Amino acid sequence: MNLKADFIQQLRSSYKGLATKPLEDLVSENLISPFAVTLPEAVVKKAEKIVSLLFNLREQSSYLKHYENIIAEKGLKDPGNKSVMMSYDFHLDEHQNLKLIEVNTNAAFLILGYEMYQMKGHALPVADFSRDEIRKMIETEMSLQGKTTEVSFKVAITDEAPSDQRLFVEFLAYNELFKSYGWDSRIVDYRDLFKEFSPDFIYNRYTDFFLTEPSSSVLREKFLNREVCLSPNPFEYLMLADKQRLIDWGVPGFLESQGLSGSDLELIRTSVPESYDVCESKSAEIWAERKKFFFKPKNAFGSKQSYRGSSISRSAFDKIIGHDMIAQEFVPAPEQTFETPEGPQAFKYDLRCYAYQGRMQLVLARLYQGQVTNLRTPYGGFATVVKES
Repeated sequence: MNLKADFIQQLRSSYKGLATKPLEDLVSENLISPFAVTLPEAVVKKAEKIVSLLFNLREQSSYLKHYENIIAEKGLKDPGNKSVMMSYDFHLDEHQNLKLIEVNTNAAFLILGYEMYQMKGHALPVADFSRDEIRKMIETEMSLQGKTTEVSFKVAITDEAPSDQRLFVEFLAYNELFKSYGWDSRIVDYRDLFKEFSPDFIYNRYTDFFLTEPSSSVLREKFLNREVCLSPNPFEYLMLADKQRLIDWGVPGFLESQGLSGSDLELIRTSVPESYDVCESKSAEIWAERKKFFFKPKNAFGSKQSYRGSSISRSAFDKIIGHDMIAQEFVPAPEQTFETPEGPQAFKYDLRCYAYQGRMQLVLARLYQGQVTNLRTPYGGFATVVKES
């Protein structure tokens, strides 16, 4: 099987506008893994429950009130809508407990992941997800702002230099999908928005999460004034994806104060790794236990500026104290062994669980070898998940 060629054919058969696009140059050799990660059905069900509980937590009036000061400090307002194409990324520990590594409002690969399942002929791990659910999500986002998609609906897919992004092929697929709904859809650099094209809805993949950069000022103003429906957006990022939330959810009594109890409380406690702010007051304690932690910035993505506690030097540790860093309990990535042409090989993996509001939509695995997911490992890349009962 030539996975790259087969995947390109899948995309071209699903999105006719891609027939003339240079997909051979845009789809990397190790984007799609030939393997599928097998998971107990109970693990998938547990992931669905965690996603639902965390979104319900975010919806509590007491939760919003708890953060009203920081919302004001950030100069944000509740835009009414939520965020499309989000994910909850997990590791599995040795006891088959899901451990939430991060909530991601900027998650890639939902539509490409769906097409991967179609290409491989594998059953979707979550029932009833289809391309049409993406249309329904955007219609819901608009309705939450009291708007519709009915007349001359304009959509922008935005990022910084979109055509230079590693997964530009995904932007092309979304663009064709949106056009198939009858929408005026375009891929636009965030700095060029509202110059010659003023969208009603923006699918946002730009990683200035709070829109604080000077170059984001126009987009920020349009967002705050509800002149555009921005999704994902800074408010949802603050509520769920800012890594400070992982710290907050572990504070004794916090979850109980938001109404969680019993098995629901225990599930969230078990799934959220121990996490701390790397501040001066806790620096001695964290340094002493550094080998049990993974250090990463609160508002970055991927593996940028991240350190394993077992290998961080004292000088590097001293430099990150007080610089919006999180010390998160290190949960090793689980492994599965697959038969490759070179013989059996073990691959690490994480689980990416896509969701809109409280509903989980799709589960993918990312297979890799080495320290971080990189889409460069032979036979690694994105993989389907097969449930076993």
